[in-house]
Amino acid sequence: MSQASRSGGSTRSISFAMLALALFAGAYLRFTDIGAREMSADEGASWAAASAPTIREVLRAQNHLNPGKAGLHDLALHMWMRAFGERLTSMRALSAMVGTLAILLVFGTAREIFGVRLQSDESVGPSSDQRDEAAAIAALIFAVNLITIKYSREVRMYPIVIAALVAQTWCFFGALRSGSIAAYAGVAIFTAMALAAHLTAVLAFSGEGLWLLYVLIANRVDLTAIAVRRALALALAVGIGALMLAPLAPAVIGSAAHAADIGAIDWIKRPAPWAPFALFNKATGSFAFPVMVALAVWAVIRGWRGWRTAIIFALLWMWAPPLLMMIVSYAIRPAFVERYLLSCFVPFFLLVAIGIVEIPRQSARLGAIALMVALAVGHVVAWNRKPHDAQWLEAVRAATTNSGSDGTVAVAPGYATSVVVYYLSQSRPAPLAHPASADGIDPASVAIIGDQGVAPATAAALDREYPRVLANLRGVVVRGR
Repeated sequence: MSQASRSGGSTRSISFAMLALALFAGAYLRFTDIGAREMSADEGASWAAASAPTIREVLRAQNHLNPGKAGLHDLALHMWMRAFGERLTSMRALSAMVGTLAILLVFGTAREIFGVRLQSDESVGPSSDQRDEAAAIAALIFAVNLITIKYSREVRMYPIVIAALVAQTWCFFGALRSGSIAAYAGVAIFTAMALAAHLTAVLAFSGEGLWLLYVLIANRVDLTAIAVRRALALALAVGIGALMLAPLAPAVIGSAAHAADIGAIDWIKRPAPWAPFALFNKATGSFAFPVMVALAVWAVIRGWRGWRTAIIFALLWMWAPPLLMMIVSYAIRPAFVERYLLSCFVPFFLLVAIGIVEIPRQSARLGAIALMVALAVGHVVAWNRKPHDAQWLEAVRAATTNSGSDGTVAVAPGYATSVVVYYLSQSRPAPLAHPASADGIDPASVAIIGDQGVAPATAAALDREYPRVLANLRGVVVRGR
């Protein structure tokens, strides 16, 4: 066996060992103590929709409880709950499982992206071993990063959004490389799935649209070029995926518009001009972010010739969605929210992985990988040491003790009623919960008021209506008349 063959085999073994480590560490970080934090108000909405008795009623309920979504996650959770029950750990396990699967999808997608080249001067591109190594590094960074972990530990739709978008990107580049009918079908199916999970998935497709435009320009819109024909076919496949949701679109868009009209997203503030940069800094950690930026810049400088196709696509995918969200926030209404932009971190990790692979010495590459993992895990540990959940369970207990003969509890903000109902269902007999009214005619003797999501004027009115503080808890207060 030649020295090159032995070296290639060794590199491949290291790559797949890193992938195995990514899957193990990712699963551990997503599943361990998954029920430690209390249910959030948003999780309560997902539980309430999924707990409806039939699929039709799930879709009807989620349209009210989770406006702007087509209900894919709530349907999946509905079936999951039938099999595994409604305990908080059981419900969160669905997100943790999908989040772990996404690690494998990142590896496959990265390897596919790294294998596509459009320019003739990219003929000397990364070898198969380099693609394996970079893909494994990207999967490992994805697996241990807080931004991908914390949303995989909630009863929400975001892990499904990320998994569907990454799978769609895998098929997207598979179709560009091979022109396979199965790949085009995958693009359409996963486009529909991503949009059905959350409409903000359309932001990720803005990067793909710019990428297809780049392919057309790079090939001078030459319809005889295979890349141009495949790019046009890809645009058609994405459009077909979007059209699959056409029957649901009026209801979904209507519910989102209604939610905006009644102030359901008034808590979103207009972002600062530097918000896109702050997004990546805050999410990856103040210590890890400068190192990651340095590696990403090194990827562009050192790897431009061999990895140009992957670098251009990663930059478009990384920056198009947050910049588009900034335009919306300033031109229409504030909408810049971290969880709406989660998929943008995948291309950032791809750039970091390329930067590590482009470090000449293997010992330095291994050191860079160890540093990245250590900084990411340190960020997770630091985040876990602080409480981030509101004490809805303790609030429900205090409210139940003081609810009086009327047997009702008022809840503010109104969308938090579901989490209160979830915890009330564990009490026998349980009082009824309903959204609080600040007009002075609410029949409840006790109100549970969250710190977030309540307008200042409403909070002041509820304080007057319920002047006695019965329990002052983390993220929530219980007040009585």
